[in-house]
Amino acid sequence: MEIKQVIEETIVQWRMTREEAGVYKLACLYDREFRRLFCGTGVEQNSFKRNTISFRNDPRKSFLFRHCWKLRRETRGLLESHQFRQYIVANLTIIKLNDGYVEPNLICGDKAWIRWKLYERWFKQKEAEKACLPPPPSVSTIDPKIVKEIDTTKKFLFERCEGEVTEEKLQKFFDDGIMRFWILTGKVSRYYLILSPFANKICDMEEFAEQCSFDPVLFREKISNEVKEYFKHEYKHEF
Repeated sequence: MEIKQVIEETIVQWRMTREEAGVYKLACLYDREFRRLFCGTGVEQNSFKRNTISFRNDPRKSFLFRHCWKLRRETRGLLESHQFRQYIVANLTIIKLNDGYVEPNLICGDKAWIRWKLYERWFKQKEAEKACLPPPPSVSTIDPKIVKEIDTTKKFLFERCEGEVTEEKLQKFFDDGIMRFWILTGKVSRYYLILSPFANKICDMEEFAEQCSFDPVLFREKISNEVKEYFKHEYKHEF
């Protein structure tokens, strides 16, 4: 019996909702890539069970399914359906190359997102070279800390907006006072605040920066043309 047929029959058997079925297919994708990369590498039995899906029991009760559900929630609007395989492969591959401990939770959180962005930039560079197209904005001359802050802020805001960030949604965060809290706690980068067309339309930047206890002049001095280009590439929806 083909694996696609097994998956469809399992979805029907356990009466999964449309969203549960989507998460289950994602878990099966992780299962396949994990087996391809780690079978025969000495992964202990308990770890193998946590990183794979059983076709005999309700998959929704598995450790892997729960983390795939979390991944879908965290990346709404950030990843297109065809990118999930690359995302999973990127994280598993980087963990393997660094002899890291492989668990389903490696696909969730900020560290997973940073691993994906590193892989994505490398992949796009190679695709551009093959197609003789202009390469994506380079980050080789940008402070890694700034790149990380730009990347993780995007993920954080998309998660809080349950999809693409809009000016209206961002306005509500400012009105509710939660944006100031996010800036103060580092959830949202000050670089984002300075560079964002949405934020600059919504608030008086000098006044808001004072409320958040930082000097915007010092941050502007660190924002190079390369940073601006990278920001425009990552935050196309704001331009």
